[in-house]
Amino acid sequence: MGLVHVDKLTEGLVLCEDVRDVSSRLLLSKGMQVKAEHQRIFKIWGVTEVMVEGDQDKDEGLDIDVDPEVVKRVTALMEQQYQHVNRDHPALKELFWLSIEHRSRRDLLEITPREVAGDAEASLKMKKADVRKTIDLTDIKLPEIPSIIYELNEVIAAPLASAQDIARIVNKSPSIAALLLRVVNSAFYGFPSRIDSITRAVTLIGSKEITSLALGISTMQIFKSIPKGIISMNAFIRHSLACGILSRVMAAHKNIQQTEQLFISGLLHDIGRLIIYKYFPDRARVILNLNRTQNRLLLEAEKEILGWDHARIGKYLLEKWKLPLSLESNIYFHHRPLRAKDPVKATIVHMADIMANSLALGSSGECRIAGFDEEAWEQYGLPSASFKGVIEQALHQFAPLESLFVETT
Repeated sequence: MGLVHVDKLTEGLVLCEDVRDVSSRLLLSKGMQVKAEHQRIFKIWGVTEVMVEGDQDKDEGLDIDVDPEVVKRVTALMEQQYQHVNRDHPALKELFWLSIEHRSRRDLLEITPREVAGDAEASLKMKKADVRKTIDLTDIKLPEIPSIIYELNEVIAAPLASAQDIARIVNKSPSIAALLLRVVNSAFYGFPSRIDSITRAVTLIGSKEITSLALGISTMQIFKSIPKGIISMNAFIRHSLACGILSRVMAAHKNIQQTEQLFISGLLHDIGRLIIYKYFPDRARVILNLNRTQNRLLLEAEKEILGWDHARIGKYLLEKWKLPLSLESNIYFHHRPLRAKDPVKATIVHMADIMANSLALGSSGECRIAGFDEEAWEQYGLPSASFKGVIEQALHQFAPLESLFVETT
């Protein structure tokens, strides 16, 4: 007997275990033969694999035309990456196999980054840093953008505000206006004709969406001086973009209107880690080495060494910047989505983060999948059979944005 992915089921295979959905509802009994319509039923109810009689190779559930040895190595590495979560959950089970396929085709064999230069034993001597005091003393803030964002929020709140009013404010920053136009003209939006003005962009996309994009674009430019040897900023930006795009696509699949809000929430979800890397570099090295050498989740190591984790630091920073509460909630609770003001949106960012890590689309430092909230996911309700389409759509949008934001070396 063996596991077969639902995409590879053929008529006549005999089940050697009952097939149940995530709520343990019986879909098909042990001993029944699989028929053509069963594949569709399984997908609807989130079943990704079934146990059938006969000798089955687990990798036969994957349609991968690459060296089997590569698939084997990727699978072994993925098993390490998923060791802290329940891989039997249908959503993670589907993502696991899709990620193996994605990584095998691209030879993405590396999961665990190299040890960071520094003394891993220094953690035993370090006292917890006063994160709040350090942030206050260094006066961390968004350069150039706060006044523009505040002006935009005031204009949007005005009932008679026009696209021209918003364009006038955005155009105060030529660099941001130019990058914003490049984004709206990319495959991220896929408009059939070229958009040559911010006014036109506001008309097509919406005032709040343009404000969110301006905020996200500006924030991606503020941390260029991360000490070398801690983390690759290109890898960090790639992970942030991937999380933003995956959040946006999943929101669209659930017919959530504020897709740009979800894009920015995903884009900025790990902004607290940038604060750690830039303003606490010595402690950052210790945190990263605990993650690499002692199998500790980054989130746990951050709390041990700093007292706060990156989500709490991000929340404090967003409060300091007086950014929208919706963004703050999505970002602060992306590891605990059910506590958010809008749990569905926080769950989307939560899952997008897991997806980006699983697919090896950049890295914010974490080597493993850092937890999966099963209850939150059940409330969100996107069938795991939709993952393939979500990932394909996100990858299509990822390449053009990556070329805009990630520096070539």
